[in-house]
Amino acid sequence: MGVFLGGVSSLLYGVGDFLGGEGAKRVSAATVVLWAGLVSIPLITVFALLVGGDAAARDLWMGAIAGSAGAFGLVTLFAGLSKGQAAAVAPAAAVLSGIFPLAVAVVSGERLGALAWVGVAVAIPAIVLCSWVADPGEVPLGGLWYGLAAGLGFGAYTIFIDMTSDGSGLVPLIPARLATMMAVAVLGLAGVWTVSSFRRSPRWIIVGNGLLDVSGNVALLLALRAGTLARVSIAASFYPAVTVLMARVFNSEHLAPRQVVGVALTLVALGAIAAG
Repeated sequence: MGVFLGGVSSLLYGVGDFLGGEGAKRVSAATVVLWAGLVSIPLITVFALLVGGDAAARDLWMGAIAGSAGAFGLVTLFAGLSKGQAAAVAPAAAVLSGIFPLAVAVVSGERLGALAWVGVAVAIPAIVLCSWVADPGEVPLGGLWYGLAAGLGFGAYTIFIDMTSDGSGLVPLIPARLATMMAVAVLGLAGVWTVSSFRRSPRWIIVGNGLLDVSGNVALLLALRAGTLARVSIAASFYPAVTVLMARVFNSEHLAPRQVVGVALTLVALGAIAAG
């Protein structure tokens, strides 16, 4: 069930990223991130109250640390993308966001079966292939460090949110979301990013992005509660494949042969990890 829910989170994140990308064509990426987060805070609060839970101070702190790590991931991701280095940033971020928690889980004593390790080995090139979209004249490795930093941030989010107790329910997602939005807001106020008003933003796209993102967070946390950090972290890292397919369907973007292979390998890897 954990791998399945991890795959669901990838689906939700992937569609949300597609909407976020569409919104970022009209306003700054920071605007999309900030307003989508603020829109989603009431939703995650309602979810948390409905599910219930007894969150200790440690759970709230782990949630806030996770949210801060996620904000760091967003900052470095958009910094790399703004420099036109998507070919290196996206694959590196996706791979490391899965491999970093996997490494922590293995060091902590978690063990995977042989078939699951085969799935992990297939997952790494799958993520790279399906998300590698080279632009004309782009130097593929130019944004590698931005991608690695973003992957560390996203991976740290998964690690710290996994440290919350099962009895805390969805409550840790509230401080996580608040910490992420506070970090983005501070950067906006400091002039690092330009943030437009909500009225001037593509509101329905932002609302959709916020709903999908918070739903992905819920699915990820439930996946971690039902499964193991190692398997879930990899299963939740296939969101680039979903974004690529969405762009193909709705924007008629061309899929390179390597992307088709990457999407196919994604399905093989998920199956192997779930079975192993």
